[in-house]
Amino acid sequence: MANWRTMIEPHQRYRELLQKRGFNFRDADLPAIARRFSAADLRDLQVWFNLCWTDPSHVAARPALRGLVGQGRGFSEEDKAALLEQQAEIVRSVVPAYREAQRAGLIEVSATPYYHPILPLLCDSDEARRCMPGAPLPERFAYPGDARAQVERGLDRVGELMGQRPAGIWPSEGSVSEATVALLAGAGVSWLATDDAILQHSLDGGSRPDESLRYRPHRLGGDGQPAIFFRDHQLSDLIGFTYAEWEPGAAARDLVGRLEAAAGRLGAQAGRHVVPIILDGENCWEFYRNDGNDFLDALYRGLADSARLKACTFSEYLEREHEEGSLLRLYPGSWINGDFGIWIGRDEDNRAWELLLAARREIERREDGLDPALLAEVRDELYAAEGSDWCWWYGGNFSSENLEDFDFLFRSHLQKIYRLLGLEVPQALHRPIAQTSPVEQLVQEPVDLIAPAIDGRVTSFYEWTGAGVYNVWNEGGTMHRSQSLLRSVLFGYDRHRLYLRLDGSDHLLDPATLPDLSVVIDVRAPAARTVEVPVDGRPRPDGALAAFVDVIEVAVPFGLVDGGMEGPIEFYLSLKSGGNELERHPVRHPISLVKPDQFFKAKNWQA
Repeated sequence: MANWRTMIEPHQRYRELLQKRGFNFRDADLPAIARRFSAADLRDLQVWFNLCWTDPSHVAARPALRGLVGQGRGFSEEDKAALLEQQAEIVRSVVPAYREAQRAGLIEVSATPYYHPILPLLCDSDEARRCMPGAPLPERFAYPGDARAQVERGLDRVGELMGQRPAGIWPSEGSVSEATVALLAGAGVSWLATDDAILQHSLDGGSRPDESLRYRPHRLGGDGQPAIFFRDHQLSDLIGFTYAEWEPGAAARDLVGRLEAAAGRLGAQAGRHVVPIILDGENCWEFYRNDGNDFLDALYRGLADSARLKACTFSEYLEREHEEGSLLRLYPGSWINGDFGIWIGRDEDNRAWELLLAARREIERREDGLDPALLAEVRDELYAAEGSDWCWWYGGNFSSENLEDFDFLFRSHLQKIYRLLGLEVPQALHRPIAQTSPVEQLVQEPVDLIAPAIDGRVTSFYEWTGAGVYNVWNEGGTMHRSQSLLRSVLFGYDRHRLYLRLDGSDHLLDPATLPDLSVVIDVRAPAARTVEVPVDGRPRPDGALAAFVDVIEVAVPFGLVDGGMEGPIEFYLSLKSGGNELERHPVRHPISLVKPDQFFKAKNWQA
């Protein structure tokens, strides 16, 4: 559970331990693999895991941590305890550091609803029908009082920690609705933020709004309502998913250049507009070398040196002369696909909502007669079960090696509600909700030989029938990949060639905006080699070809991929544009396939 390229490979001992475990394995292999590891190996693994998840700036500033890195191996239990205490000290320093930065005017701290629920669905789960017409939904869950309590708790807790109540709120996953805005207005919130896809749908549902509209806050219904900021989806995702593969200075220059170009286009209006750049603040840095510090240093130097740009907080922007817009309606949705499909509408998600609703009704029936202290304990369990993270993992949207743990914890919160109420726990809460691991859904193996035309078009449904599929969006982690350039990768073969089809996400994979596009096949087995194929529709002398109109299609002779060697072929794919890597797939384990032999058709025959 660490990024191999940036967190494991730079450290010799950690890399040795990964190699000892093996890059690919089945769960059934784990007992045998575990026997390879001595107690000393396991201690080294524990120490390196914690070291690599400690920001390099902390390691550099703390002699005890630098000493452990220098030691490299042979760690003792005392070393492990010292490392954990160093981490505890770092954690204790976080809130004071934020409080001091806010006091100095360097940052603004916002809040999030306490247990991170999807507020619109707590207010009324049927709200999902507006952005997901036709989706099967569970029985209606409508408890706006719970949503209000989650907001107030979040605001109170941040106010307690920071010494002042926050002015703004980031609704969990950027999820908004008109009822949510009314609730936040009642809580005294000055601003909230969500995604520019919500603005697009709220205006006319057509093309993406121009910068003069996106780069200003809007108010629903006019004065007295909180300002709504809409993040620049593209710029935010460049940081989240793309720039990690670039040289840090080049990535920072690219972002600053895009911002300066936007300021130039806005002309005399510049200075009255704001570009909201919003992303999960912790999730992307494991993909950057040096935990993103080099990129961030270069970015802030570029912003400070720019005559056109000024970094500011949302509250600071609202206090100065600025542009505002007014919305007649607000489209409900989140910053992920502009809907709530991650959390509701699939069988497992809906089952979780039904179990939550049943427990909520039991509380409703009995709360008037409960002791206040007991009722507070019951509500704590309820509010925790209302958090968004449970349904993030249900429904096969994402993969996690901890899926069983998440499932167990969600049901444990609901079980405790029944026990606190003196009721028998329903049998349904003793059975897992997640029926299959999403990990199994990431890759489907090829089942037939294919011979597609490499023209960049899906000329026939049947030309890719029988291909394997790698689902990019299901490659989870905490960082959602639905805004990847790619949605899925199809892969297959005839007896002589490997074929790839890269299907793009809507509106993101555009040949007009990706100059000098190429597909890179990074082969790890049977021998390490790299094959880069320009996506220009012209056959290469070595027989490789790639074309792009609606999809990217690639054909590569097996000899280029495996060098004539026997054994399974394991590879990663990446897209490059203008010499820069845009993104790489899969995130963790490579795609693996075995070349078809003379018996392939017989072994895979099916009616």
